[in-house]
Amino acid sequence: MSVVEWRRNSSPHLGTLPMPSSSVWRKSSHPPLSASTSSTDGTTSNSVEESTMMVSNSPYDTDEADQGSSHSSSTRNGERPVSPGVYQRLILHSEDMKSLVRTITNEAKNLIHAETCSLFLLDNENKELVANVFDKAGDLSEIRLPMSKGVVGRVATTKTMMNVRDVQRCPFFYARVDEITGFHTKNILCFPIIDNSGTFVGVAELCNKTGRTGFTRHDEQKARTFAVYCATSISHCLLYRKVQEAQRRSHMAAELLVQGSQLLISQEDVNKLTNEPVKSWRLWSPNFNSFWFPPRSIGEGDAYVSASMTMFNDLGFTARYSMNKRKLASFLLRVAKGYRDVPYHNWSHAFSVTHFCWLTLRTPAVLHGLDELERLALLIACLCHDIDHRGTTNAFQLQSRTPLAQLYSSEGSVLERHHYAQTVQILLMPECNILDQLTRIQYQTVLSHIRDVILATDITVHLTKVGRIKAMVDEGYDPLSRDHHYLFMCLLMTSSDLSDQSKDFRNSKAIAENIYREFFSQGDLEKQMGASPMEMMDRDRAAVPKIQLDFMDTVAIPVFEMMAKIMPEGQSTFEAISLNRQCWAALDEILVERGNRPVLGLDYLKDDDLEKQVIERVRQRRAYDIIEGSNGSAELTFCGDCVLLCSHVLVRASLIILYEDCNLPVFVL
Repeated sequence: MSVVEWRRNSSPHLGTLPMPSSSVWRKSSHPPLSASTSSTDGTTSNSVEESTMMVSNSPYDTDEADQGSSHSSSTRNGERPVSPGVYQRLILHSEDMKSLVRTITNEAKNLIHAETCSLFLLDNENKELVANVFDKAGDLSEIRLPMSKGVVGRVATTKTMMNVRDVQRCPFFYARVDEITGFHTKNILCFPIIDNSGTFVGVAELCNKTGRTGFTRHDEQKARTFAVYCATSISHCLLYRKVQEAQRRSHMAAELLVQGSQLLISQEDVNKLTNEPVKSWRLWSPNFNSFWFPPRSIGEGDAYVSASMTMFNDLGFTARYSMNKRKLASFLLRVAKGYRDVPYHNWSHAFSVTHFCWLTLRTPAVLHGLDELERLALLIACLCHDIDHRGTTNAFQLQSRTPLAQLYSSEGSVLERHHYAQTVQILLMPECNILDQLTRIQYQTVLSHIRDVILATDITVHLTKVGRIKAMVDEGYDPLSRDHHYLFMCLLMTSSDLSDQSKDFRNSKAIAENIYREFFSQGDLEKQMGASPMEMMDRDRAAVPKIQLDFMDTVAIPVFEMMAKIMPEGQSTFEAISLNRQCWAALDEILVERGNRPVLGLDYLKDDDLEKQVIERVRQRRAYDIIEGSNGSAELTFCGDCVLLCSHVLVRASLIILYEDCNLPVFVL
């Protein structure tokens, strides 16, 4: 039921709702009607109670003691009845308990003319009364009282109103609250709040009647009606809170479900992948085992799944750990389904990252530097490292207070922790458990490594470890150091995640376009929410070449520089990303020369003529640098269209630069 429906259908009907107990205990300073003045120890006691019958439910009637004061006369004397407008104001604030409590205390003060009002709500679990808001100026935001303490405790226990004219003569008065708050209480009107079902909700306590020495019978009468309004609005607020919590839990459950687990994977696809022979990597491309090779070029989603089978098989994991082929097929298909259709953090990105990782896992540096479980964990982690990515950043998740942020914000790396949780859920599916032949210790070890390296893909986390990684590289890798193993794995994972930057410029530029499409989509959402997005997320401000240069200088180039030092086979990737930086710088220069900098949007990234200008400028600059270095005696031969865009597998001999695996025609500058 919506809040609007509650408000429309919940106006209280006086005279029909259950009311509090039928007697009002009036604590007075005048002689009681009946008294017991002797205590058990022989001393005189003023612990006496005067009982009066509760008056009519109507807010305008009075009891016999006040028959001479009718509704009209009370209005003439400045007393005003409890109007329906009070209830309307309360119900308007019933979506937020803190706001409602503040409204109740303010309305009660103004209605009954008291210096202060406190609303104590029942904490049923701890059997305490809790005042979350005191309207008297002070530092306290919460006071807790046992059910047995004070006038409020007495009212809560007896469910009976108390009108105390002199608190100093009241045995139930709890002076400790005055000591804490610094408030001086003289007289009290305290009444229970009981909802329509007869459930006790709390107690309202009004202190110090203004303009009089105590609260009147008419004040009691208004308090009874006001208590009905309070009970109704508080009940609505509690119900609304339950509805919100149920919705939040439902949303949370939906958010935490494995994206792929809710989508059926075709058993026909599973059968096909299981029954067909696993391809050799050479059948995907003769250059499939080259660092410069763009893996997306082999096809689309289904091809990526089959090629992933190839990589597991090539590294020996399927045989070494007796992986059931059908389970591996189901696992890979489920992981692929787990990726959302977002511009960049999708299944093709996961496959590209996994391909680069596969290349590193075949190098002597990694084969000798990491154990087999670490290598297995890296391959699985790369496949799953962005599973169920929403196309937004951790910062956006936190600012938007999404269910994921509520679940993981205290630990940091919100999305990365979610990716790991999704990975584990898939591995726990019986039909996808490719690790079922591992021992318990091996299984726990692999999951621990997967968690570590997926968390390492959070760039903010990576930046905190750069100093340690650099120290490891400079000192030399120690295979006996567990910390070095961890840092090496993190470096391999980060370089794999950024590997698109180490391909040819045309490929790198196309992937950058996807990245910024995703960024701009988030920026548009932030604008709709009234927030100001970061420059790189704002399609109206982002100058992509400049942002790319900053990112490469700060993050990407240092990563591949360290990779080249610790893994000699990574030298070509460092040269490639350095060359890509020159291309982005040339693109930035050309745009400035055109006089239309900054160029916004992404259309110019698809401009073939502009790309050729960038290529030519970098080619000439590289040629000039080489000739200058040889005192003008060098003959330079470059391969054709892709020259100096890859810098892959360079063969240097007498300053002649060739591309070993390039079949394009060569020409001489």
